[in-house]
Amino acid sequence: MKKGYSIIRKNYRSFSGEIDIIAFDEAQRILVFIEVRFRSGNFQVDPLESVDYRKQKKIRKTALKFLSETKIPYDSVRFDVVGIVERDGKFEIEHVEDAF
Repeated sequence: MKKGYSIIRKNYRSFSGEIDIIAFDEAQRILVFIEVRFRSGNFQVDPLESVDYRKQKKIRKTALKFLSETKIPYDSVRFDVVGIVERDGKFEIEHVEDAF
C-alpha cells in the first residue's frame, strides 16, 4: 500500500493454486500478482529463491483464472515476489517487481 497499490484480494484460491496478494497499481493501470515468502531463523534457501519454476507456473495458472473472473480494467499484469526474513526479532523485507 505504501507503493500506491490498492489491495484487491488476499489469499485468492483456485483449482490450480493460491496467490497471496492481488493488487492494482492505479498510476500505471497494472494488476500485480504478489507471492510472499517468509523465512525465520536458520534456513537453507532464501525466500526469493524459493519461488521456483513449478511455483511460478501455478501462480500464472491461478492468475489466468482470476483474470477470467475480473471486470477490473487494466493495461498489463506483473508478477512480484516479496521476501521477508526474520533474524533476531528484526525483519528484512525485499520486494522484487516483475520477478518472473
